[in-house]
Amino acid sequence: MSVIPQSRPQDAPAIGDLPGLIGPEDPPTFQEWNPAGSAPVLLLADHACRTMPTALGRLGLLPEQLDWHIAFDIGIDCLFGRVVERLDAPGLRHGYSRLIIDPNRHLDDPTSICVISDGVIIPGNRGLTPEAAAERAAAFFHPYHQAIDARLNRFLRAGQVPALVSLHSFTPVMRGFRRPWQVGVMWDQDGRIAEPLMKALRDQGLCVGDNEPYSGRTAHGYTVETHAIARGLPNVLIEVRQDLIETRDRALQWGDRLADALAPILADPALYRMETAA
Repeated sequence: MSVIPQSRPQDAPAIGDLPGLIGPEDPPTFQEWNPAGSAPVLLLADHACRTMPTALGRLGLLPEQLDWHIAFDIGIDCLFGRVVERLDAPGLRHGYSRLIIDPNRHLDDPTSICVISDGVIIPGNRGLTPEAAAERAAAFFHPYHQAIDARLNRFLRAGQVPALVSLHSFTPVMRGFRRPWQVGVMWDQDGRIAEPLMKALRDQGLCVGDNEPYSGRTAHGYTVETHAIARGLPNVLIEVRQDLIETRDRALQWGDRLADALAPILADPALYRMETAA
């Protein structure tokens, strides 16, 4: 599996054009994985990294706080790489912590740049001016989404309707509630991937959340809504509970489990058509 630092679409700003937030020593906004993958599927990891650019320090947080779930989706980096490899699909992974700006939120969403996350105050996000927020969007939000657009458009120009699969993880406890689901499948009206996937995972004896712990019907998230639902592409967002994938070995095992469940669904040629909501 090959990983290249960044494949920049023509309309994305070059790193050197960005206003000082990404320095020469910092990683790029996103990484493209397995760009020559043969599967007509784009895999995404919006929240896989906890990286902070040098210019922003740690946003006033302690070093250990960047290891918490507030900063990134624990376990998803390894899991994402395994699924990309097993499905031989191209993938895009956002390269920075969602605490800088969340690539899966609309820019006008109050949680796009959160001041507090699961009870933790983010000092570096307090009192941010509109100009500073726009600067973060230019560096960490728009290039990633332009790259997703560019990759999907490559499929479409080649006459191939692609599927989109977004991978996330969720904390076992939120606001005192212990979440029972091992894996959640988020979807709205298009169940072409979600419904057979839930059956396959339940057949493995797993506790599967149907639009749990979040609802794909009331809160799509920016990425799936903008790039898949708006185009009528087959799509699903998968959430795995973090305590099940917090070590590399367990994340790889779950990557295999998801790939085994997804492979026969994604192998059906009938899946690959645009289907807009009525």
